[in-house]
Amino acid sequence: MRDVVALGTPFMDYLVHIDHLPTKKDEGARILQTSWQGGGKVSSALTALGQLGRNGSMLGVIGADSYGDFLLKDYERFNIDVSHMIRDGQNAFSLVLSDKITKGRNIIGRGATGRKYTVEDIDEPFVRDHRMLHLERADEPSHRLADIMHEAGGLVAFDGDGYSDATQAMLPKIDVFIGSEFYYNKLFGSSENYRENLLTLQRLGVKIVVFTLGEKGSVALWKGGYRFCPGYQVEVVDTLGAGDVYHGGYLFALLEGMDPGECAQFANAVAAIKCMGIGGRANTPNYEMTRQFMETGDFDRSLVQQKTEFYSNFSVK
Repeated sequence: MRDVVALGTPFMDYLVHIDHLPTKKDEGARILQTSWQGGGKVSSALTALGQLGRNGSMLGVIGADSYGDFLLKDYERFNIDVSHMIRDGQNAFSLVLSDKITKGRNIIGRGATGRKYTVEDIDEPFVRDHRMLHLERADEPSHRLADIMHEAGGLVAFDGDGYSDATQAMLPKIDVFIGSEFYYNKLFGSSENYRENLLTLQRLGVKIVVFTLGEKGSVALWKGGYRFCPGYQVEVVDTLGAGDVYHGGYLFALLEGMDPGECAQFANAVAAIKCMGIGGRANTPNYEMTRQFMETGDFDRSLVQQKTEFYSNFSVK
C-alpha cells in the first residue's frame, strides 16, 4: 500500500530571481538566479512528501509536450508514481519573478490546454491502495475520489489555498483541512480568536483544521487538542510553494504518527527551509535536514545545493 494519492494540476515554473521588481515604464532589473522547476499545489506537496521519505501517486492531466516530459521524470526523482497520469495538450506554465527587496513573488501564467480529468478516468482499485488522498479542488472527480478513499478507510486532506463556496460545501468530506491565511481572512477577517474560529469548521465535520499564517506560523485544532505553532525566522529568498510544501510536510508527519500539533510545527520547519531558496523543489528538505533545523536552527545544505545546481543548469526546450 502506498501513502498518498493526489489529484491536481502540474505546472512548469520558470523562476527568475531579480535584484528588484521594476515598477516604472522601461525600467530594468538584474537577474540573480534562474531555475526550471515543477510547481502546482498538490504537485509540490507530493514531491515534498517524497523528499521527506514517504511515497505517493499523482493523478491528473499533464502536457503531451517537453514540459510534461520534464515533470514526469521529476516526479520519479521524488518517488512519485505517475502511471495513472493522462497526457494531453500543452502543460500549464508560469513565469515567476521573485525579488530581493520585497521577498515576494509575481506570477505570470498560462493554463493547460489539455482535457479535464473526469470521474470516468478514476481507477478505483488503484486509489484504494493508498492511505490518504490529497486534493486542491472541490469538483466532481474530487468528490468521487473522497468517497472512494473513505470507503477504503483512508483520510482525505485538502489544500484550502483560496476560498470558494464549493470548498466550503465539501468540508464534511474532508478529514484534514489545511487552509491559507487568505482563506482564514475571508472567513474570519483579522480576528485572532483562532480556537473558536477553527471550531466552526470542525463542527462541519473536519477532523483536523489547520491554517497557515505566513511568517507568524500556523495553528491546528483537532478533537481534544489545539496548538499555535510559531514560525521560524529565516532569510527569505522566495515564498513560492511555501504553503504547498507545508502540506507535504504536514501529511508526512501525520503518516509518521505525530499528533496534529506536532505535525504543524514540523511543517513550519519544512516551509521555512523552502523559503531560503527559489521555487518549490530545490530547497525542499529531507527528514534529517528538517530535524537538524528544528533542533539547531541550521542544517546540512549539501542536498539543496545539488538540487539548486541541477534545476539551474537544466534547460527545457
